[in-house]
Amino acid sequence: MSDRILFAHLLRGVGAILVLISHYIGIFWIMHPDISSLLGAPVIVNFPKLHLPLRLIADYCIVFGQLGVGVFFILSGFVIPFSLENSSKGTFLVRRAIRIYPVYIVGFCLVILSILTLSHFTDSLFKYSIKDIVAHFGVITRGPLGVGRIDGISWTLEVELYFYISMAIFGSLILSFDAKKFSGLACLIALSCSFYLASDNYLIGVQIASGLLLVLGIAYFSFLKERISIKEIFVIEVVVFLLIFVLWVFVAKTANYTMQWMTGYLLAIAVFHTCFALREKIGKNALISHFSDISYPLYVVHALFGYAIMYILVDIGSGAYLAIILASISAYIAALAIHAFVEKPTMRLAKAGGWRNLAASKT
Repeated sequence: MSDRILFAHLLRGVGAILVLISHYIGIFWIMHPDISSLLGAPVIVNFPKLHLPLRLIADYCIVFGQLGVGVFFILSGFVIPFSLENSSKGTFLVRRAIRIYPVYIVGFCLVILSILTLSHFTDSLFKYSIKDIVAHFGVITRGPLGVGRIDGISWTLEVELYFYISMAIFGSLILSFDAKKFSGLACLIALSCSFYLASDNYLIGVQIASGLLLVLGIAYFSFLKERISIKEIFVIEVVVFLLIFVLWVFVAKTANYTMQWMTGYLLAIAVFHTCFALREKIGKNALISHFSDISYPLYVVHALFGYAIMYILVDIGSGAYLAIILASISAYIAALAIHAFVEKPTMRLAKAGGWRNLAASKT
């Protein structure tokens, strides 16, 4: 990574850690009946309650989670144009597919294996069909096939894939936008998602609304490339900030944790702004950089994989701390293995253009 965008690489690691904290210290504990249903396991009788300081983190876990997710979206909008400008549209899409799919498919299979193991532990019927599993392999194929989301985290990957396709089609136009056009695009996205946020299709609205953060990231790229001024980037940032505030306070259907969701996104904007402003002063950090390197496989594999481990440990009487620690270590090892044996080889294939040779050998 160039020193000018080293901060972006480090932020990715921070975002991954925040999401892990949100899920392992928060979501698993405060949404236990829902998580058990997702795992296809019975609700644990006398499910333990968290105590301070874990309880404090759990109470605001949505803020942690959406801060991490919000940072991911802004970063994606910021860094993807670098890839798009340095390759053809076809090459860009192929490289993105190679980047996303092998890691996701392997990680998702590990998630399914953990759920299957849990079903044997609880003597429960494995609730997912072959169709349910295979439909997830294409990520954006799940919805059109009418399959409910299993892993709980793939909604962000769906956003990413649609973003890549949109950038391949409209990227050259969007990268020439000024403040007015960026702000207009943000308003159009806000209008499009408002109907869903105010309905039972809340998550679809959230997915569309994430485009606001992607737009902001693209605007920062344009500013770094000196295509828009510092005044223009400030205007765009204020517009996106206000749109998120209005959408979640006045438009979103009343739901649990709506305010926390908004707060996480607004904090993500503030964190990215601060790190971007201080980018010349942010140096290398080996530990955070390591988590940045494995952030994608960690994100893919951690949720239900870790929940299954925590479920078993809680069910046999282990305390919260031991369950969280062992799930975190297990998710880390799994992510490290996927990074080493899947992600790195496929990334080398994509960068070297080896996929062209593979395609040629089959024709």
